[in-house]
Amino acid sequence: MVSLNDVLLISGFVFGHTALWVAMFNRVHALPFPCRLISALEKVHVLFLVAGPVAVTGWMLGGFRAHASFAALLTEYPVLAGYAFVCCGIAIFIPVIWSVRKVTDLQLLQPLSNHTEQVDVSRELGHAVVGTRGALLLSKIPGNQLGELYIHDKVLSHPRLPSALEGLTIGHLSDFHFTGKIKREYFEYVIDRANELDCDIVAVTGDIVDTDECIDWIPATLGRLQSRHGVYFVLGNHDKRITDVPGLRSTLREAGLIEVAGRTHEIEIAGQRVALAGNELPWFRPAGELAADQQGAETFRILLSHSPDQLRWARKRQFDLMLAGHTHGGQIRFPVIGPVVSPSLYGVKYASGLFYEAPTLMHVSRGLSGLDPIRINCAPELAKLTLRCAG
Repeated sequence: MVSLNDVLLISGFVFGHTALWVAMFNRVHALPFPCRLISALEKVHVLFLVAGPVAVTGWMLGGFRAHASFAALLTEYPVLAGYAFVCCGIAIFIPVIWSVRKVTDLQLLQPLSNHTEQVDVSRELGHAVVGTRGALLLSKIPGNQLGELYIHDKVLSHPRLPSALEGLTIGHLSDFHFTGKIKREYFEYVIDRANELDCDIVAVTGDIVDTDECIDWIPATLGRLQSRHGVYFVLGNHDKRITDVPGLRSTLREAGLIEVAGRTHEIEIAGQRVALAGNELPWFRPAGELAADQQGAETFRILLSHSPDQLRWARKRQFDLMLAGHTHGGQIRFPVIGPVVSPSLYGVKYASGLFYEAPTLMHVSRGLSGLDPIRINCAPELAKLTLRCAG
């Protein structure tokens, strides 16, 4: 008969094992590995994540026939015992880290206000937004928000914002993931709503197109984006799947977008210099470095980066504002726990939201879509950011 101690020990092993492999999954997807290697590693992760605990726990329970307890069984298998010890240690460690992070999150910089409009795009269009059978099946999952859109109007306090830029508005769009799984009409609707926000600047932070066939969508979607001082873009890791990446960049430029990847574009707003740079690391090099005359207090510096992992890079170069995506907010957010899967070297720390680590204020978008069209408690996001001087 299995004792209470055995149940606790096995539960700790399974929980720790799951946390370990999810953490490795998150970190691997933040690295610049080839797409085929990433795909192969995904299968390995799923195999060990799901099949591992079932097979090992079943084998362990079967071993109780010859042993008095789970612990006694492990004594005969030192390698397995070592792994079980590590997993149980992780099972104890994770709740502590989660609790500390929850307390820390309460101290994070919050927007001065956040007016949110929730839109059922399928209802607005009069038909479902899914374009494939697989997406249709996923759309039937209870709570899937793939056809919804949250339009956020966030007012942010910035301690280094020049007074001339008081009230500067930035439209932030990220992670379109044109695949055909979500119909083009959905993205056309998003663009219409983005234009209604009437922003000074619009920033697109990568993962635009996943398949060659959808490059033709760009003129009818991103090509219609409007702002008073330009629409700027960088690419993301999924854009690397395109056969002709230079051709994708050219198509976006021809559609009227301004590329800042690996460079810095300077504009003037209300007599104030604004420098916009792009960072596509670690997938594309180089990143846009600031010129010597753009590093002083007289220039407001904005970085477009696909991954929030580049925050340290941005801080080192004294960027005032960083806009990122990539993590999709986790796509599935559990009650109380929050996101679990987030492709970042920092796990779920920067899954979405607003972060301030001096001197850089960073906004991470939940994105507008994903390779897998599933969104639970994590609706797609279109954001308008209004900057205010601190105090």
